[in-house]
Amino acid sequence: MKRLLYFEEYENNLSHSLFKREDIDVIIIRTSKNMKFFSDSYLKYTSKFKCYTIDFNNDIDEEIKKFKNWLKKNNIEKIDCFLSDSEYYLAFANRFARKLGLEVLNEEQIKWVRDKVYMKEKFRDIGIDTVDFQAINSKEELKNFFLENGSKRIVFKPRRGMNSIKTYIINSIKDIDDLDVIIEPGKYMAENFCYDHEWSIESLVQNGVVLDSYVTYIPNPTLWATINNELNCHMTVPKIPNFFKFIPKEFIQQIVTGMQLENGAMTIEVFISEDGYVKASELGWRLPGCQATLNHSYSYGIDIYNILIDIALRTPVTLKYRNRILSVGDLYLPNKEGLVEKITPLDELLNMDGVIAGEMFAKAGEYQKKRRVGNDASGWVQVVGIDEKETLKKMKMVFNNFEIETKKETRDLKHVREKK
Repeated sequence: MKRLLYFEEYENNLSHSLFKREDIDVIIIRTSKNMKFFSDSYLKYTSKFKCYTIDFNNDIDEEIKKFKNWLKKNNIEKIDCFLSDSEYYLAFANRFARKLGLEVLNEEQIKWVRDKVYMKEKFRDIGIDTVDFQAINSKEELKNFFLENGSKRIVFKPRRGMNSIKTYIINSIKDIDDLDVIIEPGKYMAENFCYDHEWSIESLVQNGVVLDSYVTYIPNPTLWATINNELNCHMTVPKIPNFFKFIPKEFIQQIVTGMQLENGAMTIEVFISEDGYVKASELGWRLPGCQATLNHSYSYGIDIYNILIDIALRTPVTLKYRNRILSVGDLYLPNKEGLVEKITPLDELLNMDGVIAGEMFAKAGEYQKKRRVGNDASGWVQVVGIDEKETLKKMKMVFNNFEIETKKETRDLKHVREKK
């Protein structure tokens, strides 16, 4: 039985899959900073495993000494492998595991997969096309970049940001003056706005080889769809579109080889032009967010969570798909701020055509806050179809029949639906 060191940021599907495995001796590590994200009931449930909390604010070498003493007290002599799916704590978790002699990302690789400036520089270095970009350390630099771009639309965002937090479209110098952001050196960047369509590609990697790549269709840019309460969804594409001028698996392999990535999962947002050419946007060395992992698993008849665990264990993986690959996607339901007076119940949504699962965050009688992030929603549903066109059609039907009314804003979504 192999012993696996698992860094856990919060309760998630990967954790639940891991804890069901009987062929692994799991050691869970968390930090003092992220303990607030775990419920008391969950901590009680996981107490049957070996759990250790790292003092995030302390010197990491001191914490390594303390952890090694803890291992000794618990008669743990050897740790075989490491697994973490946290993007926020990626650098910290990998550094901690590296100091224990485990196989993880090196410092250069951490920069490539976590800092969007270094990432895009590496894209260019290995022959991957991407938009023009620049590190931004002041509003003056941002204005210069905007003017040098011909005063055309640009995007301003954090270099190590996630979930589109603090991401802004800049259309004018006034937009820059109005930015309510303190620009700290080394923290932000700007890039040309890309008018090509946004897609994403998820991949599994073992021993430096891309096992396979899974394409996700995104009808509307996620953050802007969320802000405007438009159709916010994405779905597995069972067959690579004929107009693509590239093979997704080979495209990802070029990145994996160029960055010398070995074992893990990658999700990457890309822009694809109408004539099928691809530009890399930004990647994460992790499983995709929202329900994309479940979507691909259901579509192909595999269990991606357990496959990633096998990859971490260095167990050779063979992918076996269902005979008929389907299109499965998740639709994030519109959200409104205020006291919820009326909302379509989950049971009603689950009875709609193609809906196979779902979860509601908003409840009647409770106050709902609207956030400026890519996954802001009142809930979500998972929808299945023969292909992405059928899945999208079913999602639109769910979207058009979903209602949420709050005291702060009681108008329904008819004006949005008519646009769609």
